[in-house]
Amino acid sequence: MARNPIVRNILISRQPRDEYVKYVMKCVSRGLKEHHEQVDARAMRHGEDIQTKWQINDRVIEVTIKSDVLASLETEPFALDEVFMRAFERNDVRLGPVKE
Repeated sequence: MARNPIVRNILISRQPRDEYVKYVMKCVSRGLKEHHEQVDARAMRHGEDIQTKWQINDRVIEVTIKSDVLASLETEPFALDEVFMRAFERNDVRLGPVKE
């Protein structure tokens, strides 16, 4: 995985959480596109949480990012990647390397 902690730490300190989530989703989408023809991802705020919806070919996977994960991003900038990867693994979705 080509992950750069310096870039992530800079982004976390300068972007609203919603924008950072979209950035990570874009990086993860690139990895998904290595194995899947159609990949579309969207995010919406629901109170303190962020609901993401991924369409991967003919499958739809919803992942909720809880407020505690969002709060931990300053110390764990790759926490979102892990949340998404675990959700994809549970749904038998292959994921290539995450590209920054």
